[in-house]
Amino acid sequence: MLGIVACTVALVVVLSAFNGLEQFSRQLYNAFDPELKVVPAGGKYLTGADSMSALLGQIDQIKAYSFVLEEKAYLQKGDREVVVILKGVDAHYFEVNDLEAHLLYGKASPGHHTAIVGLGVAYHLGLSAGLEGEYFQVFVPRADVRSLSRPERAFSQSHLEAVGIFTIQPEVDEKYCLTDIATLRELTRNEDSYSAIEIQLKNPAHIKSVKNKLRQMLSEHRVYDRDEQQEAFFKIMRAEKLVVYLIFTFIALLASFGLMGSLRMLILEKRHNIHLLRALGLTTGQISGIFRITGLLIVSAGVVIGILLGIGIVWLQDAFGLIQLGEGYLIEAYPVELRPGQLLLISFTVLAIGFSTTAAAVAGLPKILQIAGRVI
Repeated sequence: MLGIVACTVALVVVLSAFNGLEQFSRQLYNAFDPELKVVPAGGKYLTGADSMSALLGQIDQIKAYSFVLEEKAYLQKGDREVVVILKGVDAHYFEVNDLEAHLLYGKASPGHHTAIVGLGVAYHLGLSAGLEGEYFQVFVPRADVRSLSRPERAFSQSHLEAVGIFTIQPEVDEKYCLTDIATLRELTRNEDSYSAIEIQLKNPAHIKSVKNKLRQMLSEHRVYDRDEQQEAFFKIMRAEKLVVYLIFTFIALLASFGLMGSLRMLILEKRHNIHLLRALGLTTGQISGIFRITGLLIVSAGVVIGILLGIGIVWLQDAFGLIQLGEGYLIEAYPVELRPGQLLLISFTVLAIGFSTTAAAVAGLPKILQIAGRVI
């Protein structure tokens, strides 16, 4: 029983820890990723913002949308340099995400030839927290140049003033620099072009229906929700969770072999009682049922105790942060999250293993009695 309890507790705690990490990562990505994102199915840019606006205006569930333009850029300030994704945004951009809440310094309103940068980009450029007169050079490839035979003509050069610094997570902080979309269009020589549309809904519960509607209306575009925008990351998280689940299921299977041995030893111990019960008229099947119920009680008690202990440990971690991550992390304590569906899966898995092992142990009762009879 203790082995089953230990395996059940381990499954509850470890899977809850993975859930917490997944949910925390999702919250960080949600600050930068929109609820829905429309990108071209082929090519790099889209055109026709006015016609697209009229089309999006027909969907009542859409609260706000923003046209963005992204391009790789080279930034330089003195002897410091960094390659980033320069993201041009329009006036509605901060209505479709929560980036403003993650602003460390300055203001979240990139205008003409101004920019807000990620904390990692600010570090590489050596920007001060005061952001007073912090200018840097930007080099952006021009869309109207098809040959690099004259590199000096293939890039547009300008100066941007840093007016804000934001931080979400290192992957975003070290990659993105935001400016006005008109400024980036001017630098890239891309008039009326955009690389994506970011959409905010009135009710997040309608994401699936709106996504399907947009996919039908925009057959030449791709529409992604938040999980699909970070598909590789969440696939890795789910794969790791599956591997952990399989490992602890295998450990539970090993623990159940101890249950099998215990039941068979119990049958040997009670062989005199078994012969007495048979003399009183009980059949072998009825006697096997007694031991089968004993095994089921052991397994069920172990699962119930393990689930309750696991829930208690996860609750203590969530409420009091017993296990700390240490300095340098975005959160102090290890995040955890209980999911009822997983608790049911864990219970079903351990019970199924325990019941199967019990059935296998009791199935050998006649042979054990036969051998024990010879010993007697």
